[in-house]
Amino acid sequence: MSQYIHEIVLQDYIVEHISSMEISVKYKDESLFITEARFNNAKTFWDLEGKLSNGIWIPVEVEWTTQNFIDHKHAKKDSFTKFIELNGIVLTIRVNKKIPQVQQISMLDYITETQLKSSLKKWFKRKSDEYIDRTLEDFMVGNYIRSIPRIILYPISNTARKNYFADDGNLYKKEKESSSLLGFKEKGYAKNRFVRDLQPNDICVMIDADGLRGKRSAFINKIKETNFEIKKIVAYKVISKLDGKHSLYWKDEIKAKKLIYPYICTVESWPFFHRENIIFPYIKDYSESTWEDFRSCIQYGEYRELNFLDFTLLISNM
Repeated sequence: MSQYIHEIVLQDYIVEHISSMEISVKYKDESLFITEARFNNAKTFWDLEGKLSNGIWIPVEVEWTTQNFIDHKHAKKDSFTKFIELNGIVLTIRVNKKIPQVQQISMLDYITETQLKSSLKKWFKRKSDEYIDRTLEDFMVGNYIRSIPRIILYPISNTARKNYFADDGNLYKKEKESSSLLGFKEKGYAKNRFVRDLQPNDICVMIDADGLRGKRSAFINKIKETNFEIKKIVAYKVISKLDGKHSLYWKDEIKAKKLIYPYICTVESWPFFHRENIIFPYIKDYSESTWEDFRSCIQYGEYRELNFLDFTLLISNM
């Protein structure tokens, strides 16, 4: 049997529709209706709690069939005794197995197959966008957890040089006790997905070199001829995600009295890699695409991403 819809969808449907189903439950010597349902937040196995017409909440375990209750081995769990004591029920589409001590209820005893199918289809169409968003949320930029760091190439333009390194060569701080920050303009944030995805333990490689524009071939040839100087290259470890809330921080922002870099992240105050006034090494294993990343960063002031292997080759050759 194929179940393309996860059981949690059925649970959600029941929470929204149980009051209209008029499901009857045996409670002690009475027969009572379930008037309301909510998700169970306790550390017990059952999915929902159902409110009876006398105001008492009971455990409700939702399954497609009662066979699933057996397959999930709920009867062997520590909270099963509590489930029985609290008059827990198993609410299913079909009752297909007998479970000792457990009251089983089929929704199809209260609603026809045609009614259930029609109702579930209409409801699912209405909820589908929400389910897609909630399912993909953890995989979207900035939300998912990575174990492999991303490396961003950050161009040091004339403005960036004044903002970050003008005084003593160390990374600028607005105040002595301030955190060390990197700033990103709205355009850079919007254009580059990997910028929006910056997370702790990622690496920012700030590079200051000749920004005179030229063709890629000329750029590579100059490096091959060991005739391309890097004025400064420093690598900092990122220690926070991007944040869009901060006051005026950098010198050009303070002078202009407006926010120029609305997106910031915190980095360590000291670089773990630092070289100045060196020749850019020619690395034969670099692809044309990698050389283009460096050229776009240096000559066009673009943020680019460097893969971990290419980053390792860079620092090992300097």
